[in-house]
Amino acid sequence: MSSLVFNTPATGGADASGGRDAADAGLGLMRAFAAASALCLVAMLSLSWATGLNVQHFEHVSTPAFWVESFLAHAQHLRWLTVFDDVFVACYVTTTLLLVQRLRAQAPAGARMHALGPWVVGLAVAVGLLDLMENHHVLSLLHAVEQGQSISYDTMVSREWLSSVKWLLGHVAFCLMGVGLWFGAWPWKLFRISLIGWQLPVGAAALALAGSPMVGDALGWLKLLNVMGGFLALATLPLPSANGSGARA
Repeated sequence: MSSLVFNTPATGGADASGGRDAADAGLGLMRAFAAASALCLVAMLSLSWATGLNVQHFEHVSTPAFWVESFLAHAQHLRWLTVFDDVFVACYVTTTLLLVQRLRAQAPAGARMHALGPWVVGLAVAVGLLDLMENHHVLSLLHAVEQGQSISYDTMVSREWLSSVKWLLGHVAFCLMGVGLWFGAWPWKLFRISLIGWQLPVGAAALALAGSPMVGDALGWLKLLNVMGGFLALATLPLPSANGSGARA
């Protein structure tokens, strides 16, 4: 994968000050998009819990009758959920681009972030594209059902594996981000552990056990809460200095 080009701050005088100001502005923008990502998830989860709409049911094979019944029962809710999810996609892709840009500019020579950063960005963009395709495929199925059309098992099978690939690519991106982080400050160590040792296995288990009574749904909600927690961490954790001392960058 081709490397991304990032500007590094100048080292002296007014140029250095201007570089720091630009870096601080970029960090603030990243935090804003991370917070917006978390808020979009809060909105989607709140809408789901308030209305009984569980879009995860459209991410695994069930019965055509169940899908049709769910579409018709939650048609308007699903439209609003699509609005929030489309905004969420834009926010999390932008967060990833800005975060990797900042980390690669700050990373010491030889840090893993230089090699892994472009892969994280590439995976985030791929996940965003698959997410948008999923949103509007599901929306088009809603429109078809409203016109009296049926849903085939082939459609459900393709929807399941594409949704699963989307989620797994996202969890791989989280894992690579964790591997690439080098900070020694304990909040970031915990964040790394969560990205590598928690988000990935919980996400994989949620996909493998999707559709299982109780367990599958519980893991699915936990997966979403984990993602929301990750964006809240990015919006609030102080970014350590390049040497990982824990001082705010």
